[in-house]
Amino acid sequence: MMDDAVAILILEKIENFLQAKGIETIIGETDVDFCYSELNEVDIFYIIDSTYYGNTPGTLTFKRLDDMKMNRGKNKSIHSLGLIDLINVYKMNIKGYFIGIEIADININIGLSHILQGKINFISKKILSFILYV
Repeated sequence: MMDDAVAILILEKIENFLQAKGIETIIGETDVDFCYSELNEVDIFYIIDSTYYGNTPGTLTFKRLDDMKMNRGKNKSIHSLGLIDLINVYKMNIKGYFIGIEIADININIGLSHILQGKINFISKKILSFILYV
């Protein structure tokens, strides 16, 4: 689905760096139930997804998961933040952050839009830095 897959591509790009630091990566795509089953109230989680807030494509949004609970219903994610909705419904106290990657285009196509493709290294470095140093 073109830019919709940007979070998966980014995570695959930085996965080895994260694992070298002892950080497990889980790619759940649209399997919200699987993702939810991996959550616990001990670890820190970084949920990465494509977003459409009307910002410049490639813009990153960093939000604490606690803040997203307070703003329930005001978030716009390609996957409707189903995972965040489950966390709220079951009142889980999950620690971590949501990292949104602003998209340019959603189409039935393989690969990223040219605008995101040109920013993939920058986006990867920013997200990796955020996860490692926050």
